[in-house]
Amino acid sequence: MKTFGIVAEYNPFHNGHAWQLSEARRILGSDCAAVAVMSGSFTQRGEPGIMNKWDRAAAAMACGVDLVIELPQVFASASAGRFARGGVELLAATGIVQTIVFGSESGQLEELTDLAAVLSDENDIYKQIFRDNLDQGLSWPAARQKAAAQVIGPEIASLLEQSNNILAVEYLQALARLDSRRRPKAMTLPRQGRDYNDAALPSDLSYASASAIRREISEQLGSNESGALEARLVKTLSGHMPPSSLAVLLASSSAGRRLILPEDLAPQILTQLRATDPELLDQYAHMQEGLGRRLAEAARRPNKSAEGRLTALLEQADTRRFPRTRIQRALIAMLMQIKADDEIAMHSSAQYIRILGFNKKGRHLLKLMRKYASLPIITRASDFLEFGRDSQIMQQASYDLLATDIRALAAGLACGSDFDTEVVIS
Repeated sequence: MKTFGIVAEYNPFHNGHAWQLSEARRILGSDCAAVAVMSGSFTQRGEPGIMNKWDRAAAAMACGVDLVIELPQVFASASAGRFARGGVELLAATGIVQTIVFGSESGQLEELTDLAAVLSDENDIYKQIFRDNLDQGLSWPAARQKAAAQVIGPEIASLLEQSNNILAVEYLQALARLDSRRRPKAMTLPRQGRDYNDAALPSDLSYASASAIRREISEQLGSNESGALEARLVKTLSGHMPPSSLAVLLASSSAGRRLILPEDLAPQILTQLRATDPELLDQYAHMQEGLGRRLAEAARRPNKSAEGRLTALLEQADTRRFPRTRIQRALIAMLMQIKADDEIAMHSSAQYIRILGFNKKGRHLLKLMRKYASLPIITRASDFLEFGRDSQIMQQASYDLLATDIRALAAGLACGSDFDTEVVIS
């Protein structure tokens, strides 16, 4: 069976995601199976999933994905390079994915591949120029792009100005590191519609970004308008999400599984920042270079409003040196007690394949994976207990379980849902 893989967050699943699936099948064959490696409880931006991971898996499957695998937390809220590495490793480890499909603003695989080769660890010329640029005081992204421009030319280096191109380059670098005998092919598709960070819903019902959809949900959650939340969401989001995906989101909300936004984590984050010695905050991942002390100072400033407390903290700490996404990832690492020197959390490879959901075709894929996969397959959290003597599996799994509980607490729900929730079958 022809099978392609996608690394995604589906936070939430929108029209652009649906287009990517249909376009991949148009090119590769309508009977192709789709496997998605999806972020679990937290995303690469350091934000909680707006729905829990099982509901997001259900939405993806309702819209054409056949099998959903959880991206472990140690990759999900990491840098773009580690996020891409974790997703690519898992898709390759299934033993059944022949092609990895990803979006890019460029849509030009050859140019992106050339750029990935320039940025590789093996390019000594680029690495020296990059280090010199950092020594001159340039930020990490600026130093990288300037170095790439000197090696490959400013036109191709300018691809690094757009977020999906950056992630595409990381996917290609991750693929290049794999053993050629188990390396899937790469295929990039041009990103459709608005920019990844565009926060406004388009008026013409064209492709809205996930950021814009989350912002609209946030506004509706905080609205004083009369009428049920679900009815308002139907009114504002219809046309911007596939009906099946919107239906799952509405069902999740109406069933009491609260839609979660970053602000819901404010009590946990501010409590820990206030209770921890500022000098000790630097031990957490992404907190180096004084970020921990800066956050501790911001957390101690008076904030008269209970609303927007996390937003206020981020605004006070956000600088050119510390962009917001890095701050958010650092705060998630702090909540999860992930230390910067934790080798398993910061540098290990994927240790298992955790299944979140599958359909009839996905069941067949799962059967093939039990024969060809190079990592253990986990279908329920209790399966981890079989690997009690494997410290890497158990520690990586512990972060996944903790992430689920942290998100559940923010939603006002009970802990332990990893053990109570069955794989989604459709």
